[in-house]
Amino acid sequence: MFKISTLTMYSLTGEEYTYRFNNGVNYFKGVNNSGKTEFYKFLDYMFGASDNISKKPWYFKTFEKATMVFELDGISYRTTRTRDTQKNYFTYYQDPENNYEVIDLTEYRAKLNSIFAKGETQILRDIKNFTNENLTYRTFTMFNFLGEKRQGVTYNFLDKCSDIKYYSKLNSILNYIFNNNLEKISELQNELIELQKQMKKLEITATRNKFITEQINSNLAKLDAPKSYNGKNKDEILDYISKYKNLEVVTRIKKSKNIVDLEVNFNSIDEQIKIYENRLFDMKHIQTENENRKKLLTNLDDLLKENESFDYLVAPLKNLLAELDNSISFSKYLINDKTIQDLKLKRELLKNEIKDNNNRFKIFSVEEKTKAIALIEEYLSADINSVDKELEKKKKTISEIKNELKVLQNSDDNKKIKKMSQYITQLYESAASISEVVQEDIKQSGFKILYFKKGNVLQPVTKKINEEDKEEIVNYYVGSMARHTLIQLSGYLAFMTLMLLEEKYPLIPLIVIDHISKPFDNDNKKSIGQIISAAYEMIGKDNLQIFIFDDEEYKDLGLEVDYSENLVTDSKTGFIPFYSPNID
Repeated sequence: MFKISTLTMYSLTGEEYTYRFNNGVNYFKGVNNSGKTEFYKFLDYMFGASDNISKKPWYFKTFEKATMVFELDGISYRTTRTRDTQKNYFTYYQDPENNYEVIDLTEYRAKLNSIFAKGETQILRDIKNFTNENLTYRTFTMFNFLGEKRQGVTYNFLDKCSDIKYYSKLNSILNYIFNNNLEKISELQNELIELQKQMKKLEITATRNKFITEQINSNLAKLDAPKSYNGKNKDEILDYISKYKNLEVVTRIKKSKNIVDLEVNFNSIDEQIKIYENRLFDMKHIQTENENRKKLLTNLDDLLKENESFDYLVAPLKNLLAELDNSISFSKYLINDKTIQDLKLKRELLKNEIKDNNNRFKIFSVEEKTKAIALIEEYLSADINSVDKELEKKKKTISEIKNELKVLQNSDDNKKIKKMSQYITQLYESAASISEVVQEDIKQSGFKILYFKKGNVLQPVTKKINEEDKEEIVNYYVGSMARHTLIQLSGYLAFMTLMLLEEKYPLIPLIVIDHISKPFDNDNKKSIGQIISAAYEMIGKDNLQIFIFDDEEYKDLGLEVDYSENLVTDSKTGFIPFYSPNID
Protein backbone atom coordinates (compact mmCIF):
# COMPACT_ATOMS: atom_id res chain seq x y z
CA MET A 1 0.00 0.00 0.00
CA PHE A 2 1.18 3.51 -0.87
CA LYS A 3 -0.32 6.88 -0.03
CA ILE A 4 0.85 10.46 0.34
CA SER A 5 -1.26 11.46 3.34
CA THR A 6 -0.54 15.16 3.81
CA LEU A 7 1.52 18.01 2.44
CA THR A 8 1.93 20.99 4.75
CA MET A 9 3.25 24.30 3.40
CA TYR A 10 4.96 26.79 5.75
CA SER A 11 5.46 30.49 5.03
CA LEU A 12 8.36 32.71 6.07
CA THR A 13 6.01 34.45 8.51
CA GLY A 14 4.87 31.27 10.28
CA GLU A 15 1.61 30.60 8.40
CA GLU A 16 0.83 27.05 7.36
CA TYR A 17 -1.63 25.20 5.14
CA THR A 18 -2.16 21.42 4.90
CA TYR A 19 -3.36 19.43 1.89
CA ARG A 20 -4.87 16.08 2.87
CA PHE A 21 -4.95 13.29 0.29
CA ASN A 22 -6.62 9.91 -0.09
CA ASN A 23 -5.83 6.61 -1.81
CA GLY A 24 -6.70 6.51 -5.49
CA VAL A 25 -7.34 9.66 -7.53
CA ASN A 26 -6.64 13.08 -6.03
CA TYR A 27 -7.95 15.86 -8.28
CA PHE A 28 -7.07 19.55 -8.20
CA LYS A 29 -8.97 22.04 -10.26
CA GLY A 30 -7.54 25.44 -10.98
CA VAL A 31 -7.85 28.29 -13.46
CA ASN A 32 -4.85 29.62 -15.36
CA ASN A 33 -2.05 30.94 -13.10
CA SER A 34 -3.41 29.08 -10.07
CA GLY A 35 -0.25 26.94 -9.82
CA LYS A 36 -1.41 23.62 -11.31
CA THR A 37 1.86 22.99 -13.15
CA GLU A 38 3.89 24.30 -10.20
CA PHE A 39 2.08 21.87 -7.85
CA TYR A 40 2.79 19.09 -10.38
CA LYS A 41 6.53 19.95 -10.29
CA PHE A 42 6.57 20.45 -6.52
CA LEU A 43 5.58 16.83 -5.89
CA ASP A 44 8.72 15.85 -7.79
CA TYR A 45 10.69 18.32 -5.66
CA MET A 46 9.42 16.62 -2.50
CA PHE A 47 10.65 13.31 -3.92
CA GLY A 48 14.19 14.63 -4.41
CA ALA A 49 14.29 16.77 -7.56
CA SER A 50 17.12 19.31 -7.44
CA ASP A 51 15.26 22.38 -8.81
CA ASN A 52 16.25 25.73 -7.36
CA ILE A 53 12.82 26.94 -6.29
CA SER A 54 13.88 29.88 -4.11
CA LYS A 55 13.81 32.40 -6.96
CA LYS A 56 10.58 31.23 -8.57
CA PRO A 57 7.64 33.64 -8.14
CA TRP A 58 5.50 31.09 -6.28
CA TYR A 59 8.16 30.67 -3.57
CA PHE A 60 10.03 33.97 -3.58
CA LYS A 61 9.50 35.93 -0.34
CA THR A 62 6.70 33.58 0.80
CA PHE A 63 7.75 29.93 1.07
CA GLU A 64 9.97 28.59 3.86
CA LYS A 65 9.50 24.79 3.79
CA ALA A 66 7.06 21.93 3.17
CA THR A 67 6.53 18.69 5.07
CA MET A 68 5.13 15.58 3.38
CA VAL A 69 3.83 12.52 5.21
CA PHE A 70 3.55 9.33 3.15
CA GLU A 71 2.96 5.68 3.87
CA LEU A 72 4.42 2.60 2.22
CA ASP A 73 3.63 -0.97 3.30
CA GLY A 74 2.30 0.10 6.68
CA ILE A 75 5.19 2.39 7.64
CA SER A 76 4.75 6.18 7.68
CA TYR A 77 7.52 8.66 6.89
CA ARG A 78 7.85 12.41 7.32
CA THR A 79 10.06 14.34 4.90
CA THR A 80 10.74 18.06 4.84
CA ARG A 81 12.27 20.18 2.10
CA THR A 82 13.13 23.85 2.42
CA ARG A 83 13.77 26.62 -0.09
CA ASP A 84 17.46 25.58 0.19
CA THR A 85 17.93 22.32 -1.78
CA GLN A 86 20.70 21.20 0.57
CA LYS A 87 18.69 21.70 3.76
CA ASN A 88 16.31 18.75 4.22
CA TYR A 89 14.87 16.58 6.99
CA PHE A 90 13.75 12.98 7.18
CA THR A 91 12.30 10.82 9.94
CA TYR A 92 9.72 8.17 10.70
CA TYR A 93 6.32 9.71 11.30
CA GLN A 94 6.15 8.35 14.86
CA ASP A 95 9.38 10.11 15.87
CA PRO A 96 9.07 13.41 17.73
CA GLU A 97 9.82 16.60 15.79
CA ASN A 98 12.99 17.33 17.77
CA ASN A 99 14.67 14.24 16.31
CA TYR A 100 15.01 16.07 13.00
CA GLU A 101 18.56 16.58 11.76
CA VAL A 102 19.53 18.59 8.70
CA ILE A 103 20.67 16.39 5.79
CA ASP A 104 21.86 17.35 2.33
CA LEU A 105 20.12 16.33 -0.90
CA THR A 106 22.38 13.31 -1.46
CA GLU A 107 21.50 11.80 1.92
CA TYR A 108 17.83 12.72 1.48
CA ARG A 109 17.73 10.80 -1.81
CA ALA A 110 19.64 7.86 -0.30
CA LYS A 111 16.99 7.48 2.41
CA LEU A 112 14.16 7.61 -0.14
CA ASN A 113 16.04 5.16 -2.34
CA SER A 114 16.18 2.68 0.53
CA ILE A 115 12.44 3.09 1.12
CA PHE A 116 11.34 2.56 -2.49
CA ALA A 117 13.74 -0.34 -2.93
CA LYS A 118 11.85 -1.64 0.14
CA GLY A 119 15.08 -2.17 2.02
CA GLU A 120 16.03 -4.79 -0.55
CA THR A 121 19.65 -3.95 -1.33
CA GLN A 122 19.56 -6.93 -3.69
CA ILE A 123 17.18 -5.00 -5.97
CA LEU A 124 19.66 -2.12 -6.31
CA ARG A 125 22.58 -4.57 -6.61
CA ASP A 126 20.85 -6.49 -9.42
CA ILE A 127 20.16 -3.27 -11.31
CA LYS A 128 23.76 -2.13 -10.91
CA ASN A 129 25.14 -5.53 -11.95
CA PHE A 130 22.93 -5.55 -15.03
CA THR A 131 23.36 -1.93 -16.15
CA ASN A 132 26.81 -1.15 -14.68
CA GLU A 133 25.23 2.08 -13.45
CA ASN A 134 23.97 3.32 -10.09
CA LEU A 135 20.31 3.66 -11.10
CA THR A 136 17.99 4.71 -8.28
CA TYR A 137 14.33 5.53 -7.64
CA ARG A 138 15.11 8.98 -9.15
CA THR A 139 15.76 7.37 -12.54
CA PHE A 140 12.46 5.50 -12.26
CA THR A 141 10.54 8.79 -11.75
CA MET A 142 10.44 8.88 -15.57
CA PHE A 143 7.41 6.58 -15.15
CA ASN A 144 5.72 8.87 -12.59
CA PHE A 145 5.20 12.20 -14.36
CA LEU A 146 3.10 13.00 -17.45
CA GLY A 147 3.30 16.73 -18.14
CA GLU A 148 1.32 18.91 -20.51
CA LYS A 149 4.04 19.77 -23.03
CA ARG A 150 4.64 16.24 -24.38
CA GLN A 151 1.12 14.86 -24.19
CA GLY A 152 0.16 12.87 -27.26
CA VAL A 153 3.71 11.63 -27.92
CA THR A 154 3.84 7.92 -28.75
CA TYR A 155 7.51 7.66 -29.76
CA ASN A 156 9.85 7.89 -26.75
CA PHE A 157 6.59 8.53 -24.97
CA LEU A 158 7.77 9.06 -21.38
CA ASP A 159 7.59 12.80 -20.72
CA LYS A 160 10.77 13.07 -18.61
CA CYS A 161 12.81 11.44 -21.37
CA SER A 162 12.87 14.74 -23.23
CA ASP A 163 15.58 15.50 -20.64
CA ILE A 164 18.91 13.96 -21.69
CA LYS A 165 19.75 12.88 -18.12
CA TYR A 166 16.73 10.57 -18.16
CA TYR A 167 16.85 9.63 -21.85
CA SER A 168 20.46 8.46 -21.50
CA LYS A 169 19.30 5.95 -18.85
CA LEU A 170 16.18 4.79 -20.68
CA ASN A 171 17.77 2.02 -22.73
CA SER A 172 19.46 0.50 -19.67
CA ILE A 173 16.18 0.59 -17.73
CA LEU A 174 14.18 -1.00 -20.57
CA ASN A 175 16.83 -3.70 -21.09
CA TYR A 176 16.56 -4.49 -17.39
CA ILE A 177 12.74 -4.55 -17.33
CA PHE A 178 12.35 -6.66 -20.46
CA ASN A 179 14.99 -9.28 -19.80
CA ASN A 180 14.22 -12.79 -18.60
CA ASN A 181 17.82 -13.74 -17.84
CA LEU A 182 18.26 -11.70 -14.66
CA GLU A 183 18.98 -14.73 -12.48
CA LYS A 184 21.55 -16.13 -14.90
CA ILE A 185 23.09 -12.67 -15.36
CA SER A 186 23.37 -12.24 -11.60
CA GLU A 187 25.11 -15.64 -11.29
CA LEU A 188 27.53 -14.78 -14.09
CA GLN A 189 28.23 -11.34 -12.58
CA ASN A 190 29.10 -12.95 -9.24
CA GLU A 191 31.27 -15.52 -10.99
CA LEU A 192 32.98 -12.74 -12.94
CA ILE A 193 33.71 -10.75 -9.78
CA GLU A 194 35.22 -13.82 -8.12
CA LEU A 195 37.33 -14.64 -11.20
CA GLN A 196 38.59 -11.05 -11.39
CA LYS A 197 39.66 -11.24 -7.74
CA GLN A 198 41.50 -14.50 -8.42
CA MET A 199 43.12 -13.04 -11.54
CA LYS A 200 44.34 -10.03 -9.55
CA LYS A 201 46.09 -12.34 -7.09
CA LEU A 202 47.62 -14.34 -9.94
CA GLU A 203 48.83 -11.13 -11.61
CA ILE A 204 50.50 -10.08 -8.36
CA THR A 205 52.18 -13.49 -8.17
CA ALA A 206 53.23 -13.30 -11.84
CA THR A 207 54.72 -9.81 -11.32
CA ARG A 208 56.62 -11.07 -8.25
CA ASN A 209 57.92 -14.09 -10.20
CA LYS A 210 59.02 -11.88 -13.08
CA PHE A 211 60.86 -9.55 -10.71
CA ILE A 212 62.68 -12.46 -9.00
CA THR A 213 63.60 -14.04 -12.36
CA GLU A 214 64.95 -10.73 -13.69
CA GLN A 215 67.00 -10.17 -10.53
CA ILE A 216 68.48 -13.68 -10.65
CA ASN A 217 69.40 -13.37 -14.34
CA SER A 218 70.81 -9.90 -13.84
CA ASN A 219 73.16 -11.25 -11.16
CA LEU A 220 73.98 -14.41 -13.16
CA ALA A 221 75.24 -12.15 -15.94
CA LYS A 222 77.78 -10.74 -13.49
CA LEU A 223 79.08 -14.29 -13.00
CA ASP A 224 79.27 -14.91 -16.75
CA ALA A 225 76.82 -17.84 -16.36
CA PRO A 226 76.20 -19.84 -19.56
CA LYS A 227 72.49 -20.31 -18.74
CA SER A 228 69.70 -18.12 -17.46
CA TYR A 229 67.07 -18.87 -14.86
CA ASN A 230 63.63 -19.77 -16.27
CA GLY A 231 61.76 -20.62 -13.05
CA LYS A 232 62.16 -24.38 -13.56
CA ASN A 233 65.94 -24.90 -13.41
CA LYS A 234 66.58 -23.91 -9.82
CA ASP A 235 68.79 -26.95 -9.07
CA GLU A 236 70.87 -26.34 -12.19
CA ILE A 237 71.53 -22.71 -11.18
CA LEU A 238 72.37 -23.69 -7.59
CA ASP A 239 74.82 -26.30 -8.90
CA TYR A 240 76.49 -23.64 -11.05
CA ILE A 241 76.73 -21.26 -8.06
CA SER A 242 78.26 -24.03 -5.91
CA LYS A 243 80.92 -24.79 -8.55
CA TYR A 244 81.57 -21.08 -9.03
CA LYS A 245 82.21 -20.60 -5.31
CA ASN A 246 84.57 -23.65 -5.33
CA LEU A 247 86.38 -22.22 -8.36
CA GLU A 248 85.34 -25.25 -10.42
CA VAL A 249 83.91 -23.11 -13.21
CA VAL A 250 86.13 -22.52 -16.19
CA THR A 251 85.45 -19.14 -17.71
CA ARG A 252 85.13 -19.44 -21.44
CA ILE A 253 85.63 -16.67 -23.88
CA LYS A 254 82.34 -16.16 -25.64
CA LYS A 255 82.21 -15.06 -29.18
CA SER A 256 79.92 -12.06 -28.95
CA LYS A 257 77.88 -10.67 -31.75
CA ASN A 258 78.36 -7.10 -32.81
CA ILE A 259 76.01 -4.90 -30.78
CA VAL A 260 75.04 -2.95 -33.92
CA ASP A 261 74.00 -6.14 -35.73
CA LEU A 262 71.91 -7.22 -32.76
CA GLU A 263 70.11 -3.86 -32.60
CA VAL A 264 69.49 -3.86 -36.37
CA ASN A 265 67.97 -7.36 -36.13
CA PHE A 266 65.86 -6.33 -33.13
CA ASN A 267 64.49 -3.21 -34.90
CA SER A 268 63.79 -5.20 -38.06
CA ILE A 269 61.76 -7.83 -36.18
CA ASP A 270 59.98 -5.16 -34.16
CA GLU A 271 58.94 -3.44 -37.40
CA GLN A 272 57.71 -6.75 -38.88
CA ILE A 273 55.57 -7.34 -35.78
CA LYS A 274 53.99 -3.87 -36.09
CA ILE A 275 53.22 -4.40 -39.79
CA TYR A 276 51.74 -7.82 -39.04
CA GLU A 277 49.57 -6.50 -36.19
CA ASN A 278 48.25 -3.68 -38.40
CA ARG A 279 47.46 -6.21 -41.12
CA LEU A 280 45.74 -8.40 -38.53
CA PHE A 281 43.54 -5.49 -37.45
CA ASP A 282 42.62 -4.71 -41.08
CA MET A 283 41.80 -8.35 -41.81
CA LYS A 284 39.50 -8.58 -38.79
CA HIS A 285 37.66 -5.49 -40.03
CA ILE A 286 37.37 -6.93 -43.57
CA GLN A 287 36.19 -10.25 -42.15
CA THR A 288 33.39 -8.52 -40.19
CA GLU A 289 32.30 -6.60 -43.30
CA ASN A 290 32.30 -9.76 -45.42
CA GLU A 291 30.25 -11.65 -42.84
CA ASN A 292 27.67 -8.83 -42.84
CA ARG A 293 27.60 -8.85 -46.66
CA LYS A 294 27.09 -12.62 -46.60
CA LYS A 295 24.06 -12.25 -44.28
CA LEU A 296 22.51 -9.63 -46.57
CA LEU A 297 23.17 -11.68 -49.72
CA THR A 298 21.83 -14.85 -48.09
CA ASN A 299 18.58 -13.04 -47.20
CA LEU A 300 18.34 -11.66 -50.74
CA ASP A 301 19.01 -15.12 -52.18
CA ASP A 302 16.14 -16.54 -50.09
CA LEU A 303 13.81 -13.83 -51.35
CA LEU A 304 14.77 -14.36 -54.99
CA LYS A 305 14.23 -18.13 -54.75
CA GLU A 306 10.54 -17.49 -54.09
CA ASN A 307 10.15 -15.85 -57.52
CA GLU A 308 11.18 -17.80 -60.64
CA SER A 309 11.41 -14.66 -62.75
CA PHE A 310 14.58 -13.75 -60.83
CA ASP A 311 16.42 -17.02 -61.59
CA TYR A 312 19.04 -15.15 -63.63
CA LEU A 313 20.10 -13.35 -60.43
CA VAL A 314 20.41 -16.45 -58.23
CA ALA A 315 23.53 -17.96 -59.89
CA PRO A 316 25.68 -14.80 -59.60
CA LEU A 317 24.59 -14.48 -55.97
CA LYS A 318 25.73 -18.03 -55.22
CA ASN A 319 29.10 -17.33 -56.85
CA LEU A 320 29.46 -14.17 -54.79
CA LEU A 321 28.57 -16.05 -51.60
CA ALA A 322 31.18 -18.71 -52.41
CA GLU A 323 33.80 -15.99 -52.93
CA LEU A 324 32.87 -14.42 -49.61
CA ASP A 325 33.13 -17.82 -47.89
CA ASN A 326 36.64 -18.26 -49.31
CA SER A 327 37.57 -14.73 -48.28
CA ILE A 328 36.29 -15.28 -44.74
CA SER A 329 38.13 -18.61 -44.48
CA PHE A 330 41.35 -17.00 -45.72
CA SER A 331 40.92 -14.17 -43.23
CA LYS A 332 40.55 -16.68 -40.41
CA TYR A 333 43.70 -18.43 -41.59
CA LEU A 334 45.62 -15.15 -41.46
CA ILE A 335 44.18 -14.20 -38.10
CA ASN A 336 45.07 -17.59 -36.60
CA ASP A 337 48.62 -17.59 -38.04
CA LYS A 338 51.28 -18.31 -35.37
CA THR A 339 54.00 -16.38 -37.14
CA ILE A 340 53.45 -13.42 -34.90
CA GLN A 341 54.13 -15.53 -31.80
CA ASP A 342 57.46 -16.75 -33.24
CA LEU A 343 58.49 -13.19 -34.11
CA LYS A 344 57.68 -11.95 -30.63
CA LEU A 345 59.67 -14.78 -29.08
CA LYS A 346 62.65 -13.98 -31.30
CA ARG A 347 62.38 -10.30 -30.41
CA GLU A 348 62.48 -11.15 -26.70
CA LEU A 349 65.56 -13.37 -27.20
CA LEU A 350 67.35 -10.59 -29.06
CA LYS A 351 66.43 -8.13 -26.35
CA ASN A 352 68.03 -10.40 -23.72
CA GLU A 353 71.06 -10.99 -25.94
CA ILE A 354 71.61 -7.23 -26.31
CA LYS A 355 71.38 -6.89 -22.55
CA ASP A 356 73.88 -9.75 -22.03
CA ASN A 357 76.18 -8.34 -24.69
CA ASN A 358 76.37 -5.05 -22.80
CA ASN A 359 77.64 -6.88 -19.70
CA ARG A 360 80.69 -8.32 -21.44
CA PHE A 361 82.40 -4.91 -21.50
CA LYS A 362 81.97 -4.45 -17.76
CA ILE A 363 84.44 -5.94 -15.26
CA PHE A 364 82.91 -6.89 -11.91
CA SER A 365 84.92 -6.93 -8.69
CA VAL A 366 85.12 -9.91 -6.34
CA GLU A 367 82.94 -8.01 -3.90
CA GLU A 368 80.27 -7.44 -6.56
CA LYS A 369 80.37 -11.11 -7.58
CA THR A 370 80.12 -12.22 -3.95
CA LYS A 371 77.11 -9.95 -3.52
CA ALA A 372 75.59 -11.33 -6.74
CA ILE A 373 75.97 -14.93 -5.47
CA ALA A 374 74.32 -13.99 -2.15
CA LEU A 375 71.41 -12.32 -3.95
CA ILE A 376 70.93 -15.26 -6.33
CA GLU A 377 70.82 -17.72 -3.41
CA GLU A 378 68.38 -15.50 -1.53
CA TYR A 379 66.04 -15.09 -4.51
CA LEU A 380 66.21 -18.81 -5.30
CA SER A 381 65.06 -19.56 -1.75
CA ALA A 382 61.73 -17.95 -2.66
CA ASP A 383 59.03 -20.37 -3.74
CA ILE A 384 58.31 -19.69 -7.41
CA ASN A 385 55.46 -21.50 -9.06
CA SER A 386 54.63 -20.42 -12.58
CA VAL A 387 51.07 -19.10 -12.82
CA ASP A 388 51.19 -18.14 -16.50
CA LYS A 389 49.00 -21.02 -17.71
CA GLU A 390 46.48 -20.52 -14.93
CA LEU A 391 46.43 -16.75 -15.58
CA GLU A 392 45.85 -17.33 -19.29
CA LYS A 393 43.03 -19.73 -18.48
CA LYS A 394 41.37 -17.19 -16.16
CA LYS A 395 41.62 -14.46 -18.79
CA LYS A 396 40.00 -16.74 -21.36
CA THR A 397 37.17 -17.66 -18.95
CA ILE A 398 36.59 -13.99 -18.07
CA SER A 399 36.42 -13.09 -21.76
CA GLU A 400 33.90 -15.89 -22.39
CA ILE A 401 31.72 -14.79 -19.45
CA LYS A 402 31.76 -11.16 -20.64
CA ASN A 403 30.66 -12.25 -24.12
CA GLU A 404 27.91 -14.42 -22.65
CA LEU A 405 26.74 -11.52 -20.45
CA LYS A 406 26.59 -9.21 -23.46
CA VAL A 407 24.37 -11.70 -25.31
CA LEU A 408 22.10 -12.27 -22.28
CA GLN A 409 21.76 -8.55 -21.52
CA ASN A 410 20.70 -7.78 -25.08
CA SER A 411 18.16 -10.60 -25.39
CA ASP A 412 14.58 -9.41 -24.90
CA ASP A 413 11.82 -11.26 -23.12
CA ASN A 414 9.33 -11.26 -25.99
CA LYS A 415 6.60 -12.73 -23.77
CA LYS A 416 6.84 -9.75 -21.42
CA ILE A 417 6.87 -7.27 -24.31
CA LYS A 418 3.77 -9.02 -25.66
CA LYS A 419 2.16 -8.76 -22.21
CA MET A 420 2.96 -5.04 -22.17
CA SER A 421 1.25 -4.66 -25.56
CA GLN A 422 -1.78 -6.54 -24.25
CA TYR A 423 -2.03 -4.28 -21.17
CA ILE A 424 -1.89 -1.14 -23.32
CA THR A 425 -4.47 -2.44 -25.79
CA GLN A 426 -6.78 -3.61 -22.98
CA LEU A 427 -6.62 -0.22 -21.23
CA TYR A 428 -7.23 1.70 -24.44
CA GLU A 429 -10.13 -0.53 -25.49
CA SER A 430 -11.75 -0.06 -22.05
CA ALA A 431 -12.83 3.42 -23.22
CA ALA A 432 -14.78 2.06 -26.20
CA SER A 433 -18.14 2.43 -24.41
CA ILE A 434 -17.39 6.12 -23.77
CA SER A 435 -15.33 7.36 -26.70
CA GLU A 436 -16.33 7.38 -30.36
CA VAL A 437 -12.71 7.59 -31.49
CA VAL A 438 -11.84 4.43 -29.55
CA GLN A 439 -14.94 2.68 -30.93
CA GLU A 440 -13.83 3.59 -34.44
CA ASP A 441 -10.34 2.19 -33.83
CA ILE A 442 -11.34 -1.17 -32.36
CA LYS A 443 -13.66 -1.79 -35.32
CA GLN A 444 -10.57 -2.04 -37.50
CA SER A 445 -9.62 -5.62 -38.33
CA GLY A 446 -7.08 -7.00 -35.86
CA PHE A 447 -6.63 -3.65 -34.09
CA LYS A 448 -4.14 -3.64 -31.25
CA ILE A 449 -1.41 -1.41 -29.84
CA LEU A 450 2.07 -2.89 -30.02
CA TYR A 451 4.86 -1.85 -27.68
CA PHE A 452 8.34 -1.63 -29.23
CA LYS A 453 11.20 -1.48 -26.75
CA LYS A 454 13.55 0.08 -29.26
CA GLY A 455 12.57 3.73 -29.25
CA ASN A 456 10.00 3.13 -26.46
CA VAL A 457 7.20 3.26 -29.04
CA LEU A 458 3.43 2.72 -28.81
CA GLN A 459 2.25 1.73 -32.28
CA PRO A 460 -1.39 0.94 -33.22
CA VAL A 461 -1.65 -1.78 -35.90
CA THR A 462 -4.37 -3.52 -37.90
CA LYS A 463 -4.57 -6.46 -40.28
CA LYS A 464 -5.13 -6.24 -44.02
CA ILE A 465 -5.10 -8.55 -47.02
CA ASN A 466 -2.18 -7.85 -49.36
CA GLU A 467 -1.93 -8.30 -53.14
CA GLU A 468 -1.04 -11.97 -52.69
CA ASP A 469 -4.25 -12.56 -50.67
CA LYS A 470 -2.19 -13.03 -47.51
CA GLU A 471 -3.05 -11.42 -44.19
CA GLU A 472 -0.42 -9.03 -42.87
CA ILE A 473 -0.05 -6.61 -39.96
CA VAL A 474 0.30 -2.94 -40.94
CA ASN A 475 0.75 0.25 -38.96
CA TYR A 476 -2.48 2.08 -38.25
CA TYR A 477 -1.97 5.84 -38.16
CA VAL A 478 -4.31 7.81 -35.95
CA GLY A 479 -4.09 11.54 -36.43
CA SER A 480 -6.13 12.69 -33.47
CA MET A 481 -4.15 14.20 -30.56
CA ALA A 482 -6.84 12.87 -28.20
CA ARG A 483 -6.20 9.31 -29.49
CA HIS A 484 -2.44 9.72 -29.04
CA THR A 485 -2.92 11.03 -25.50
CA LEU A 486 -5.16 8.10 -24.54
CA ILE A 487 -2.58 5.68 -25.98
CA GLN A 488 0.18 7.47 -24.05
CA LEU A 489 -1.84 7.38 -20.81
CA SER A 490 -2.43 3.66 -21.39
CA GLY A 491 1.35 3.23 -21.82
CA TYR A 492 2.08 4.90 -18.47
CA LEU A 493 -0.54 2.82 -16.67
CA ALA A 494 0.63 -0.41 -18.38
CA PHE A 495 4.19 0.18 -17.21
CA MET A 496 2.95 0.79 -13.67
CA THR A 497 0.89 -2.39 -13.77
CA LEU A 498 3.79 -4.46 -15.08
CA MET A 499 6.35 -3.14 -12.60
CA LEU A 500 4.16 -3.01 -9.49
CA LEU A 501 3.07 -6.62 -9.99
CA GLU A 502 6.71 -7.75 -10.24
CA GLU A 503 7.84 -5.83 -7.12
CA LYS A 504 11.51 -5.67 -8.11
CA TYR A 505 12.03 -2.02 -8.97
CA PRO A 506 12.79 1.06 -6.80
CA LEU A 507 9.55 2.66 -8.00
CA ILE A 508 7.31 5.26 -6.38
CA PRO A 509 3.73 3.89 -6.83
CA LEU A 510 2.54 7.26 -8.09
CA ILE A 511 1.43 8.93 -11.32
CA VAL A 512 1.15 12.73 -11.54
CA ILE A 513 -0.67 14.20 -14.56
CA ASP A 514 -0.84 17.85 -15.59
CA HIS A 515 -3.76 19.25 -17.66
CA ILE A 516 -4.60 16.10 -19.62
CA SER A 517 -8.02 17.34 -20.81
CA LYS A 518 -6.55 19.88 -23.25
CA PRO A 519 -6.67 17.81 -26.51
CA PHE A 520 -10.15 16.34 -25.86
CA ASP A 521 -13.57 17.51 -26.99
CA ASN A 522 -16.56 17.21 -24.67
CA ASP A 523 -17.65 13.87 -26.10
CA ASN A 524 -14.34 12.09 -25.47
CA LYS A 525 -13.10 13.56 -22.18
CA LYS A 526 -14.71 10.84 -20.10
CA SER A 527 -12.51 8.21 -21.73
CA ILE A 528 -9.69 9.45 -19.42
CA GLY A 529 -11.58 8.35 -16.33
CA GLN A 530 -12.59 5.08 -17.95
CA ILE A 531 -8.97 4.10 -18.69
CA ILE A 532 -7.85 5.02 -15.16
CA SER A 533 -10.71 2.94 -13.70
CA ALA A 534 -9.65 -0.02 -15.85
CA ALA A 535 -6.07 0.36 -14.57
CA TYR A 536 -7.26 0.32 -10.96
CA GLU A 537 -9.07 -2.95 -11.63
CA MET A 538 -5.68 -4.43 -12.51
CA ILE A 539 -3.58 -2.73 -9.80
CA GLY A 540 -5.90 -1.80 -6.93
CA LYS A 541 -6.36 1.68 -5.47
CA ASP A 542 -4.21 0.92 -2.44
CA ASN A 543 -1.20 0.23 -4.67
CA LEU A 544 -1.19 3.29 -6.94
CA GLN A 545 -1.95 6.91 -6.09
CA ILE A 546 -2.78 9.35 -8.89
CA PHE A 547 -2.67 13.16 -8.81
CA ILE A 548 -4.38 15.10 -11.59
CA PHE A 549 -4.21 18.87 -12.10
CA ASP A 550 -6.69 20.35 -14.57
CA ASP A 551 -9.10 23.22 -15.23
CA GLU A 552 -12.17 21.02 -15.93
CA GLU A 553 -14.66 19.53 -13.50
CA TYR A 554 -13.53 16.02 -12.67
CA LYS A 555 -16.97 14.61 -13.58
CA ASP A 556 -16.50 15.90 -17.11
CA LEU A 557 -13.39 13.68 -17.37
CA GLY A 558 -15.33 10.61 -16.23
CA LEU A 559 -13.21 10.40 -13.09
CA GLU A 560 -14.24 8.71 -9.87
CA VAL A 561 -12.10 10.77 -7.50
CA ASP A 562 -11.21 9.98 -3.91
CA TYR A 563 -10.26 13.54 -3.04
CA SER A 564 -10.77 16.84 -4.85
CA GLU A 565 -9.97 20.46 -4.12
CA ASN A 566 -10.06 23.81 -5.87
CA LEU A 567 -6.68 25.52 -5.85
CA VAL A 568 -8.32 28.95 -5.78
CA THR A 569 -10.79 29.69 -2.99
CA ASP A 570 -11.86 32.70 -0.97
CA SER A 571 -9.02 31.98 1.47
CA LYS A 572 -6.17 31.29 -0.99
CA THR A 573 -4.96 32.44 -4.39
CA GLY A 574 -3.60 29.13 -5.63
CA PHE A 575 -1.22 26.26 -4.98
CA ILE A 576 0.76 28.14 -2.28
CA PRO A 577 -1.84 29.92 -0.15
CA PHE A 578 0.61 32.60 1.05
CA TYR A 579 1.55 33.64 -2.48
CA SER A 580 0.20 36.87 -3.85
CA PRO A 581 1.01 38.12 -7.35
CA ASN A 582 1.31 41.61 -5.85
CA ILE A 583 4.33 40.71 -3.63
CA ASP A 584 7.29 42.92 -4.59
